[in-house]
Amino acid sequence: MRDSVEGSFWDHLEEARWGILRGLIYLLLGTLAAWAGRNWLFDLVRYPAEEGARRAGIADFAFRIFDPAGGIVLMMQTALVAGLILSTPLWLYEVARFVAPGLTPQERRVALLLVPAAVVLFVGGAAFCYWIAPAAFAFLFAFNAGLGVAPEVTLTSYLYFFLRLVVVFGLIFELPLVVMFLVHFGIMTSATLLRVWRSAVVVILLVSAFATPTTDPFTMGLMAGPMVLLYFGSVLLGRLVERRRGPVAAEDASYDPYGLGQREASGLGGPTGPTDPPEGL
Repeated sequence: MRDSVEGSFWDHLEEARWGILRGLIYLLLGTLAAWAGRNWLFDLVRYPAEEGARRAGIADFAFRIFDPAGGIVLMMQTALVAGLILSTPLWLYEVARFVAPGLTPQERRVALLLVPAAVVLFVGGAAFCYWIAPAAFAFLFAFNAGLGVAPEVTLTSYLYFFLRLVVVFGLIFELPLVVMFLVHFGIMTSATLLRVWRSAVVVILLVSAFATPTTDPFTMGLMAGPMVLLYFGSVLLGRLVERRRGPVAAEDASYDPYGLGQREASGLGGPTGPTDPPEGL
């Protein structure tokens, strides 16, 4: 029995190794595809700043590079981020494939819905960031112009600022999915989330302060605002999930979100192991 458990562990570890390798291959292929279209990609990423400068009334806006190899290094980093976004469906599939053997049939059905939803939410968050970025840069440039300071933006600082925001917004938009997962399996309730909303707002502000590339309150608010709205939207979604799911375990003894009854029936035992004493005691 012990040899069987150890064999299963090493098999699972080997599957994890191959899953990570495949995920890296997907990332490499996505990065190569982004590099092949680097001219179009560069036009895409510089548009928010150029459009923001135009809205702020700055006619001679241009990026600066002070390192001879700066352009190629920055484009490689940009292609890597783009490759990460392009390969999102594939490496999320690898994650779902790795955890699937340990899930019950009910949990697998939920996972089949979570993977495409996670992709849509991540891409939606990145697209939302791209959509509001011109207005944000217009505000920042206009504020600097009001101080009598002409903007001189290096390409390095801009790409670090903008690409980090894109990735962070993509991750932030996964919040409703995480909350729905917790509520569906009875780990959290919508009433609890609503009761601790003040603490949640404080945590959101702290996360925004650490996640934003700069320390100005405008950028922090740009991130914290959507996070707060997503939090309350997640509470509403959680309530809908609870209504669809029906009574929780405290009210319905037949509710078994983790399939513990199925595991016990299959001879794997419950979370605390067998309760009957050994014979002879």
